[in-house]
Amino acid sequence: MPAAGERADQAPADHHSRWGVVAVCVKLIMIAGFVAITSFDFWDRVGNLVANGRFTTLASFLAIWGLAIVALLFAAFQPRLVTRLLWAVPLALSSAAAWLYFKASNADLSVFDILSLWASRNSVGEAASFYDRLIWPAAAIMAFGVASLSVPPAAKGARLSRWMGRMAWLPVLPILIIAAVVYAKDGGGSSGMPKQFAPLALSAMAAERIMTQGAPERRSVAWNATAQNRPRDIVMMIDESVRGDFVDLTPGNSHTPRIAALAGKLVNFGPAVSGGDCSVYSNAILRLAASRRDLAHSVNTNPTIWQYAKKAGYRTVYIDAQSTAKAVVVLGNTNFMTAREKHDIDKTYLIDDVAMDHADLRLIEILRGELAGSQPVFVYANKNGAHFPYDWSYPPSEAVYGPTVASAGRDTVATRMASYRNAIRWSVDYFMQELFERADLSNTAMLYTSDHGQLLKVGESTHCTIFNPDPRVGLVPLMAYAADPALRARFAAGAAANRGKASHFQIVPTVLELMGYSPADIASEYDESLFAATSHPVQFTSGDIFGLFSDSVHWNPLDLSQDYLEPDAKTLLPGKPPAQASTLTAGTSQ
Repeated sequence: MPAAGERADQAPADHHSRWGVVAVCVKLIMIAGFVAITSFDFWDRVGNLVANGRFTTLASFLAIWGLAIVALLFAAFQPRLVTRLLWAVPLALSSAAAWLYFKASNADLSVFDILSLWASRNSVGEAASFYDRLIWPAAAIMAFGVASLSVPPAAKGARLSRWMGRMAWLPVLPILIIAAVVYAKDGGGSSGMPKQFAPLALSAMAAERIMTQGAPERRSVAWNATAQNRPRDIVMMIDESVRGDFVDLTPGNSHTPRIAALAGKLVNFGPAVSGGDCSVYSNAILRLAASRRDLAHSVNTNPTIWQYAKKAGYRTVYIDAQSTAKAVVVLGNTNFMTAREKHDIDKTYLIDDVAMDHADLRLIEILRGELAGSQPVFVYANKNGAHFPYDWSYPPSEAVYGPTVASAGRDTVATRMASYRNAIRWSVDYFMQELFERADLSNTAMLYTSDHGQLLKVGESTHCTIFNPDPRVGLVPLMAYAADPALRARFAAGAAANRGKASHFQIVPTVLELMGYSPADIASEYDESLFAATSHPVQFTSGDIFGLFSDSVHWNPLDLSQDYLEPDAKTLLPGKPPAQASTLTAGTSQ
């Protein structure tokens, strides 16, 4: 009988023990699901770091993620419900906010976005009504997060409860580490970070900025424009990762012969110097109409290029041919474009329904349609270009140079040069030929450049280096097209005057003059346009341009008279006759 009694007592204990294990497993599955739902860019970031050979950065990134998961589990299994809730609510809110922002803007939340959102907080009702379809899913994600982190079971037993209680503040650590990374990278470095913690770190940094410096307000356009003697349509075309010395306009050259054949139509200002060595900063300088005179203040407070265009009577169009690339590899966010900025864009095209190597050809079709309209239009287009890994930017049939990184299965200087040459040949040389053949540019003025150049050294970052960047990352092409002969003559005179010193900082005042704004008004805010010789040193920025992390901007010199072209690039010749590129159809997925 005692033995039977002992078994009877033991059975309930085993039963409760089994259910306890099941309950823990269910809670762990819920937490894993919650993290998975909100980790929408984790694998993209890992793939980017692996593709660039940045394994030290990858190890640090994974270590932060490991710490974040551990901290999340400690928060979820705290013995006291109130402690679990105190962590569950902010962590779930942080995750839901990151998801909502990504779905609304197709961009990862940055500290600059938080500042912009705060500055436009009076429009929160309008934004909420516009994105109301996303609010309920975000609320559901938050509710699921709170439930996952706060529901029982929790740590039991006096010793375990006491030990867990001492670790109640562990979730603060990943917040501090992420903030430190973002600070060290001048506002970058948060892409792919755990969404349970990253927005909290960014919000804390933004709150400190607001309390100590305030959130800048963007001004409205105070000038008036005239419609006389101006092009009907204006296009700003910003390529991706195209280095200026890889685009050759010499007639008959073997590398970019198609664009060389267009030399009679294009006015060449390059090679020139970019505004920054990273896509987000260069595009921000151009779109936010920043002035070199006071870069940090102007990029935060000047009217945007969209505001200037609308005041001048232009329909505003944004074409993002990098959307396909962002679905595969993180290129940063959408270049600091905020919801407030998008308010002034009449039409946005996100090219995400074709293969990456055909995104730029789809851009031509979109541009062709917009220029065919009767209303004056201003178009800002981000090309897909030649972002690393370069083999993704052109069809396999267009691998004229080889062996490439993809075909050889190894990343060396020689294979990287071949891949990059193929990308330039396809996305710049062939693209320009197709653009001029397909689109009616008879009423158009166009400025073409790239956001930054490239450092083609294996094992080193191709661009986006804050301190002591290689000059090649700031080396970009810069060309102008004008259907009007008189305007083309002005561009040609400006190109001759700016030979060896042209800069991105001359583009915005040029575009404003094209829009019809008074040169006197423009001169009150900006230095020389491309129509006049600049007296400023040839420099590009690296890192923060918003004055958020430093009172001074990192300026880096670039000698445009120097030959930066690597020997491997000079000796590389096509390995076969040009492929039948002209037979391909724009927008065809491969």
